[in-house]
Amino acid sequence: MKKTKVLSLMILISLALFASGCEEELSAEEIATKMQEKGESIKDYSCIMHTATYANGEKIQENEERVISKKPRMMKSWTIEQGKEEVAAVSDGEFLWSYDEGTNTVTKIKLPEEPLINESDYVGLIEGFLNKTNVSLLGIEEVDGRSAYVLEAELEAKSEENHSLVSRTKMWVDKETWMALKCKIYDSKGNLMIETEISNLKVNTGIPDSEFEFEVPAGAEIKVIDLNNLEVPEKMSLEEARKKASFEILVPEYIPEGYALNYTMIDYKTALEDQSHETVILNYQKEDEFFHVTQTIYEDKPEEDVMLAQTAENISINGKEGKYTNQFGEFKLLAWNIGEFEMTLSGFLEKAEMLKIAESIPEPALENNKK
Repeated sequence: MKKTKVLSLMILISLALFASGCEEELSAEEIATKMQEKGESIKDYSCIMHTATYANGEKIQENEERVISKKPRMMKSWTIEQGKEEVAAVSDGEFLWSYDEGTNTVTKIKLPEEPLINESDYVGLIEGFLNKTNVSLLGIEEVDGRSAYVLEAELEAKSEENHSLVSRTKMWVDKETWMALKCKIYDSKGNLMIETEISNLKVNTGIPDSEFEFEVPAGAEIKVIDLNNLEVPEKMSLEEARKKASFEILVPEYIPEGYALNYTMIDYKTALEDQSHETVILNYQKEDEFFHVTQTIYEDKPEEDVMLAQTAENISINGKEGKYTNQFGEFKLLAWNIGEFEMTLSGFLEKAEMLKIAESIPEPALENNKK
């Protein structure tokens, strides 16, 4: 299951929708306040959700899903391809279920005791939306036959988030339900990154709990993941990491002036992918500026990232093929392989500096990269 898919499913499980019948003209702040206040009035909803992803302003991927949701934390989604629907994921409130027909494997994720995004978090999100951005009401437009307020939020130029990948967001808020019917997110260069729109919205139709029961296919293997037991990687020194890692840690010999290694982390697995791995992360810091060097070895090599494959520039690093992209605005990403390792370099550096750092990383001295 793709990271982006799982993240969107988690959000659907716990994100509250907001409803009211108010029709008066309101300010941007008043609309946001209404969205906070009306969360309890919607108990369930269903809709069709269309999402498009862009890189450097060009559409590279789109998908359509049918979604039903019910409080608390129950959700079911179907992918829609060529008019045919297929169950993508189901949350019964306790577990998130998904099925991979190719491997005949069911992934059963034990959801956190506290939702990833609960109603209190969303209130904070709206408050942050107002406090950290310039929000304005652009007008009223129709989305799927519904009258919606059009809000636009721009990051303040001198905010602490001036390195955010997102510079501007437009949101169409339904005047009847106070739900975001449409959303466009733009990068720091002003290019559209993500566009989401829902249609066929129905609320409070009395969706029964039985809709969220998952039936395990005959003979399927079940993999259980407990998000409550996830551990955040510990920050440590390079010397400590070298003692704990199962392989030789590769360190760049060239570091831009003013930067220094701040900390190192080791991540041994991920709950949202099906690949066992070990990753070492080197964090370099210069005041508020940073860049990361990551070194990963997989038990089973994952599929190539579709966005990176379609949009990144092909480059050469010490004679090896690599990928470079600035599709996220000021944030750049460099990816290449050294032997069995997948290497990435990410941060707000210029391309020439990133290449210089990458080319200074030596080949492993140990045979088979293992200690």
